[in-house]
Amino acid sequence: MAISRPFLLALLGVVLLGATVLAVQNARDASDSDTTPAAVQSDAAPAPAQAPAETAPADTLRAALNIGAINSARLDARLRVGKASAVRVRGAFDRGDQKGLPDLDVRIAAGGTAIGLVAVGDKAYFVRGDTGWRVPAALWTPVEQNPPFGFNPSLWVRDVKSEGSETVAGVQTEHVSASIDPQAVVADLERAATESGGEAPTGFGRAVKRGELDAWVGEDDNILRRMSVELTLANGAKVSFDVLLRDVNEPQRIDAPAHLRAGAPGGTFGALAQGLAGTIGRSSGAESSSLSVLTSPNPGRAARAVRKHKKVLILFRNPRGLDDRAMTSVMRSVDQRTKALVLTDDVAAVERYGKLVEDLGVSQTPSIVIIDRSGHARLLEGFTDAETLTQAVADAR
Repeated sequence: MAISRPFLLALLGVVLLGATVLAVQNARDASDSDTTPAAVQSDAAPAPAQAPAETAPADTLRAALNIGAINSARLDARLRVGKASAVRVRGAFDRGDQKGLPDLDVRIAAGGTAIGLVAVGDKAYFVRGDTGWRVPAALWTPVEQNPPFGFNPSLWVRDVKSEGSETVAGVQTEHVSASIDPQAVVADLERAATESGGEAPTGFGRAVKRGELDAWVGEDDNILRRMSVELTLANGAKVSFDVLLRDVNEPQRIDAPAHLRAGAPGGTFGALAQGLAGTIGRSSGAESSSLSVLTSPNPGRAARAVRKHKKVLILFRNPRGLDDRAMTSVMRSVDQRTKALVLTDDVAAVERYGKLVEDLGVSQTPSIVIIDRSGHARLLEGFTDAETLTQAVADAR
């Protein structure tokens, strides 16, 4: 069946987010183990050597799904919906010595170019090839300081059983299988969202009829090497996700993009980036997740112009409003008639202008702010024609 563009974007976003969450969850699990009570971490006298007891499959899977033992790895993931071609994601993450999020590089192959998300230190970037756009600090800082994805996949499974031994990526593993309880997934995600102040995904429990999980766990270290999930939806369609981990706990080189651009990416990648930003924003409790608002250069441009004692004219608008759209052509006309810096921005960006406009009470659209050479601001509300607006700018000191 053909896949619509909106569905494809959502699909790519899910894969990219899923691979990112794997690395983010690693940071939380590792942090939790770092804060284990001293009584648990104490160096007790070693017990007499005994032959190791056989580990039950459920215990093996529980240990594997607590992925805090994975400090670094390369990953190769695939997502398939029905008979459509699989979407492939590749990447790596490395926690190193840091306590917060690991550095990570997660890419989707799309149209011959790798697009995705890179995080290095306390900064993250939407990337296409070797070009990056900074993820706004308002979105990423809450995630970096307090990873929001504190879920517990070991609560999602039941009927765990062993499927024997297999070699995966050169490692001898135990293959275990289990059924996924959709309602348990919903309950755990709701709990995690409540604890982080974000919003849990809705509709999962109704959309998924049943699910199966397979995991391949290192026999010597109980570390996950591969996981495969297949979901059967209420309409009978199947969704499968498979992730393979290689070079576990070996150093991974992850660099910031070589070329940086201001603002946000455009086109199809821009839509994907906006979807991912929205998910990050909701999970971290951010008030705004609009990339056009959070990456607008206009607040900085206005501040610099005021410092140079230049006049500034700002239109705050709702892009869908009729008067707002009419004001766009008015602003172009005024820009040609005056020497003021003329800017247009989404009304949601008002707070980013800080002291320049904070005393005006901008609350409706269209709203026009005129700032004179002394930094004093004046507010005009509603549609204003070009002649009136040009004269108002000329009258400003």
